[in-house]
Amino acid sequence: TLINRAGKATYVKFHWKPTCGVKSLLEEEAARVGGENHSHATQDLYDSIAAGNYPEWKLFIQTMDPAHEDSFDFDPLDVTKTWPEDILPLQPVGRLVLNKNIDNFFNENEQLAFCPSIVVPGVYYSDDKMLQTRIFSYSDTQRYRLGPNYLQLPA
Repeated sequence: TLINRAGKATYVKFHWKPTCGVKSLLEEEAARVGGENHSHATQDLYDSIAAGNYPEWKLFIQTMDPAHEDSFDFDPLDVTKTWPEDILPLQPVGRLVLNKNIDNFFNENEQLAFCPSIVVPGVYYSDDKMLQTRIFSYSDTQRYRLGPNYLQLPA
């Protein structure tokens, strides 16, 4: 949920779309590639960045007025439901380019602690049950995984 300066809430669904398209593996190919290198996707990402072929994603959003939440034949806050693009069109809002590999794997990867309960002004939580569960559980997970001072880590 995004909140504007006037305090009006808008439900938002975020979509990251790769600019290079999507390539899938057939089951046999996935078994072979995974057997040769279980981190093949990570290796491909690292090698692409190192070679200057920077992976890029475009960010799109779909927005909905919470007053219209009950206008659909599905629950828009159900994470398993797709919002119809003909009714709630994708709007381009940004892009993400990975242009540098990490320098310190431990500090910049292993010590990351994502927590959906820590938000910037203008962002708030919807009543999505999956999100509500994550808000509750992630801090416990990070304390267990990284220790009680996980919020003080430099990453």
